[in-house]
Amino acid sequence: MHYKVGQLEIRSENAAKPASQASSALVDWIRRMDSVSAALDYGCGKLRYSGYLAAKCRRLTLVDCKIQVDRTQKIGGKDTTVRNYARKRWPHCRVLSVEEFEGEQAKVDFILCANVLSTIPLENVRSQVLTKLSQSLTKQGRCLFVAQYQNSYFKKIATSKRAVRHLDGWILKTPKGNFYYGILRREILSALATAHGFQIIEAWIDGQSAYVLAGRANVQPER
Repeated sequence: MHYKVGQLEIRSENAAKPASQASSALVDWIRRMDSVSAALDYGCGKLRYSGYLAAKCRRLTLVDCKIQVDRTQKIGGKDTTVRNYARKRWPHCRVLSVEEFEGEQAKVDFILCANVLSTIPLENVRSQVLTKLSQSLTKQGRCLFVAQYQNSYFKKIATSKRAVRHLDGWILKTPKGNFYYGILRREILSALATAHGFQIIEAWIDGQSAYVLAGRANVQPER
């Protein structure tokens, strides 16, 4: 996704990490979760966690910006696109761009939103994403938000002359482009979710990441 902050352009797709850099803690959590009918990986990137989700549901939807899902890149050791790789690897999977997802009416039982909100440097865009995710859950559905909020690299950014304080993190200007690093601690992540139609079920810290598991707020029980 391309964002404009003042005169700076930030291309968040460049921050996506490969499956080889998946968090073992998050992988273990997904493996332990109950299987569901329909799941959504919002901000699927280079499919870092998509394969684990595919094994836990009958229908999987992957969503990311158009450039991320359609550009040729290295995935699973091959030059391919997210759309092509996912369709061949997981027959029960479909891939949508963010724009395509905006028009979606179908609801899902589980949403993974891992290391996505911390790459969005605009409050209104974050709000739109959170609202849409809340609307996309079934009544008993759950959404897991994950955000890495500390590591040695973040500390270096904070003291770098190329870093500009912005929102809840920094914009780092480099020869390879500009990058936004939001520092979303557990309390901030929980507050964002609560403000956009979610009810917190559980929030915890594992290693250098914050986890918030939430469901839809004010949902009346089924009769």
